[in-house]
Amino acid sequence: MDRSRRAWIIALAIGGVMAAASPGLAAESDAVSSAGEEGWSGVELSRAGGAWRIVMLDPLGPAARAGLRQGDLVIGWSGGSLETLSPSLAGAAGARFDLTADRAGASRPVCIILEQLEPGVRP
Repeated sequence: MDRSRRAWIIALAIGGVMAAASPGLAAESDAVSSAGEEGWSGVELSRAGGAWRIVMLDPLGPAARAGLRQGDLVIGWSGGSLETLSPSLAGAAGARFDLTADRAGASRPVCIILEQLEPGVRP
């Protein structure tokens, strides 16, 4: 499933709206999940000056369980420059992202390990 559809479905779920997935969406999701290639972080980022702001966060995703909240800033990561950080923290299932997050002027380290999506469990 492409990221824009996943983001749309997550936004609907967070807003309290339930939508049944079409067979086409379910088939796409199964193909990505069963391949085991794409990991899921449960977060979407947007550029905010020299940092990344968390604009969408799945409350059951790896990023939320690591302690991130919507509105937090990602001000650093172990992979190098923030310019190279993917807005969806994309990578293979099991990939690790060591981030530095800022909330209300206090920074702290956060570790997110991407998970493989199980078919039919999360968008």
